[in-house]
Amino acid sequence: MNAMPDRDKTPRYWRNNLCLICILLAIWAIVTFVPAYYAESLNALKIFGWPFPFWVAAFGAPTVFLLIVGAYAWRMEQQDQRRRLERESESRRDKL
Repeated sequence: MNAMPDRDKTPRYWRNNLCLICILLAIWAIVTFVPAYYAESLNALKIFGWPFPFWVAAFGAPTVFLLIVGAYAWRMEQQDQRRRLERESESRRDKL
């Protein structure tokens, strides 16, 4: 069996994983720090009598954080499935 083709695809898998993590981390940082930075100026906006930064902190940010976790799990499941199929096809080729 030749394990070399599998090793050739491993760096691409991890590069894609790190790229996804960096993008999601950037979204997390924006959602966390931008509203906090502008909180004083956003206090003028009221939603049902509460300041807008309250709504962002209470509902917006946690919702985005859950979406980030869901997006990561969904994308990694797709990537893992693709990798599994590649390994199975390589395994079949090696057996022939």
